[in-house]
Amino acid sequence: MDLRKWRNELAPQLNKICGEIAVGDAVVDWVDIVIEQTGGSGKCPPHAHTWYEFNYVLSGRMQTRFIDQDVMVYADEFFLIPPGMTHAHDYSREDPHEGICLRWRFRTMAGTLDEETAGETANNWAQNKAAKPENDSFFRRLNRLKDWPPGAYRDDYGIRSLLIQLFTEAEKGRSPFYLRLLLVQLLEVLSGVTAIHEASVLASEPAQARDALLRKVEVYLEDFRGERLNVEALAASLHMSYGHLSRVYKQKTGRTLIEEMNRIRLAKACELLQQPSLLIKEVAEQAGFPDIYYFSKAFKKKYGVSPLAYRKQQINRLS
Repeated sequence: MDLRKWRNELAPQLNKICGEIAVGDAVVDWVDIVIEQTGGSGKCPPHAHTWYEFNYVLSGRMQTRFIDQDVMVYADEFFLIPPGMTHAHDYSREDPHEGICLRWRFRTMAGTLDEETAGETANNWAQNKAAKPENDSFFRRLNRLKDWPPGAYRDDYGIRSLLIQLFTEAEKGRSPFYLRLLLVQLLEVLSGVTAIHEASVLASEPAQARDALLRKVEVYLEDFRGERLNVEALAASLHMSYGHLSRVYKQKTGRTLIEEMNRIRLAKACELLQQPSLLIKEVAEQAGFPDIYYFSKAFKKKYGVSPLAYRKQQINRLS
């Protein structure tokens, strides 16, 4: 492995790799591929990007600050920075690092799930993949990376070998398409790391802490006083992203946040429907539904009758 040679000779080939590749229901846009060799001390001030940044330290060490957490990253360790995460780097003169930096973005393929839907349905992708691998979604797996926990990760996943293969094949003159596919393999590995990490965190989390989190979620969802439920605000109050909270809640309860929200909304609607003075539209609004069409559809799916028919049944039962 001759990083200096690769850095000097492979720049044109690496530039050709940058571009889009369609994989399943996702389009990955490779923004940059950089071979890093720092020969002295230096600093990279706090900043954030709109893309994902992956850094692998091949030798030496570097210090990275994730928001307010300082982490020393050594040889054969890596870290991932999702879009929007503030970070900074310090480089050591005594032990300068050599490494690989990859940057990319991704989006859904036209005509497939949008990001909001995919983010919600990604909650249980690991379990679904184990049961039905053919139904797994590449975009959903990639979407998990936005909640990557900051820190240095030991390479127990064969990432170094993948990176060396990438540059060796580039040196042989392999096509940009082939080389992008090698990078897609790296994304598959990283998406798998998130599942392993979350499973280990959940397994080691004390039952009392799990129960406390569930209680906070339930209290918030039940105490909305007629206002529309806002799970993004709930996640922020718990110092989590919405995606991470959704996955944790699904793992602990077997239900998604959307399912639980609808259960509470519909129970509230049943109470309100017993007030004859309220219009069906007003019931939908007070129960927190975005519109009467969605309310009627969800209500009939749950109870087998329309909201109006349910009201008539209740009136006849009480008369």
